[in-house]
Amino acid sequence: MPGELIGESRGKIIGTRIVELLETSPKIETTDQSTGKLLDLDAEDMSTAWSVWRSPDTFYAEGMGVTTSKDGEMAMYTGSGTGKGSAGSPETSFHGMLVFRSSTPKWARLNGIAVMVEYTVDADGNTHTRLWEWKGRP
Repeated sequence: MPGELIGESRGKIIGTRIVELLETSPKIETTDQSTGKLLDLDAEDMSTAWSVWRSPDTFYAEGMGVTTSKDGEMAMYTGSGTGKGSAGSPETSFHGMLVFRSSTPKWARLNGIAVMVEYTVDADGNTHTRLWEWKGRP
């Protein structure tokens, strides 16, 4: 990846619901809780995203989340991207961009940077998230 790995977490899908029935696909909302590291601090994360299938094996998604640390750091983020999977199965792979905002000292570095996200879900609803600070071309 063209950037520095700044975070990684593992978690579980804790909720799913249908938000809307569109002409060609349902709009599905999913909530996830995970634990891991963000900028070398232990972190807990909760995120909610909605997705719409664009073809039988691709989808578009937008979401938001909050990450907190035991040290009192907090960062909020929004993001969007695209993924692959199969309708009716939790197994997916998603890639996108996140924009963070934080007013706490150790995570203020997240303000104003582009963060690439890779998010995967296995058949049991277990999640794995990896975050990179986009550094651009060398």
